[in-house]
Amino acid sequence: MLAVLGANGRTGVEVVREAVRRGLEVRAIVRDDRDVGRLDGAIDVQQTSYADAGEASALPSVLAGASTVICCIDPRTQGPQAPIYPGVAAENVVRAAVAAGAQRILHVSVMGAFRWSPARLNRHAFYLEGGVRNCAAPWAILRFSCTFDEIIEAYVRPPDGGRPHTFHPSSRYAPISRRDAGVAALDYLDRMKPGRAQCVGGPRVYSGPELERLVAPLRTSGGLRRTRFLAIPRGDVSVAVQTTQLVLGRVPGERLEDALEASDSEPEERDSRPVYARLEPGAHPADRGSDPPALERLGPDLRRILHAHLVADLAHVGGSSEGASLDFDAARRPGRRARTPGGQVQEMRDVSVRDRSGSVVHTGDVTFLHDGLAEEFHAWWLRDGIPATVWEQLDMGVRRRLAKDKGFRDDPRVRTFATTRHE
Repeated sequence: MLAVLGANGRTGVEVVREAVRRGLEVRAIVRDDRDVGRLDGAIDVQQTSYADAGEASALPSVLAGASTVICCIDPRTQGPQAPIYPGVAAENVVRAAVAAGAQRILHVSVMGAFRWSPARLNRHAFYLEGGVRNCAAPWAILRFSCTFDEIIEAYVRPPDGGRPHTFHPSSRYAPISRRDAGVAALDYLDRMKPGRAQCVGGPRVYSGPELERLVAPLRTSGGLRRTRFLAIPRGDVSVAVQTTQLVLGRVPGERLEDALEASDSEPEERDSRPVYARLEPGAHPADRGSDPPALERLGPDLRRILHAHLVADLAHVGGSSEGASLDFDAARRPGRRARTPGGQVQEMRDVSVRDRSGSVVHTGDVTFLHDGLAEEFHAWWLRDGIPATVWEQLDMGVRRRLAKDKGFRDDPRVRTFATTRHE
């Protein structure tokens, strides 16, 4: 049985469709019922299961009996430093798949998934890949260059009516259709080399100027505001046609020119949500909705993230998150501060926690960690150093920078790291 995680994503649904066409037994696994309509007509609803890959305990039951697993979860976010899937999500999938007896595990990723990528989504894709590599298992990674819909919706005619992006002249791309990507993932299963990452692209490599000339006659003028659809990261995200031939044994046949012509000549109802759709989850349940001075420089995303982290950390200071709300009305801000993409955050004293009846059940100080290079943000109730749950999520680069940060170099975990690490 083939299990497909992230089956309601644009690549995942094509994997499911192709698997059904080939007569394979398929189980489509989605995080929740958001966007599950994309699977309508692709697979019977009784073959769909729900599980959040970010929660390891949710995976064993949905992967039971799977001999092959294709993981198509992606790095979408709910705002700055708020990925839908945490960095350990792909690792959770691999470990659960191994426990279920799976013999082949394929993680679908993107070109440019590097820690130093200028694109936030690619940096998170790097951390998802890192979780896969952590596992001693029959895994492989298949990286795609970019897709036709990413080009059409971000550079030609954005469904949200915004102003399209332009292609950077020094960039190179090898776009592939989502349908060919789904076929490629299944074709690769019989050729996969465990423990390796392979790259796949479409039938032609384009430079930025070539794509500009190709799409310019079709591009809409758009509005005054830039489209919400994200640009493909600058740089070389291409895959040589010969490489794709070696990886798959063939070259995908669908051409970008045909997709552009079809999109121009056949107007249709298009999905107005970006490929990496930004969710609008609203305020955190523990947010009292007031506007105290302590929160005045936090944007809505960072404010929600701060509440989420502090509520999750309550158990470590003897509190309960059940029905809890956070009261910042009397909070003071005498300590460190940092500017993040979501606003300015500061250390705080005298932050209170109230229960359902409004009674104060805990008062404490709040601190945080922000690393702009890795886009890491964590907040917790101040106690003896960085919590283990936070430290375990930090990669080597972040830890090295903390060892040089005067705000953290005396932290017990940072000090131990600094004295024992090997350069």
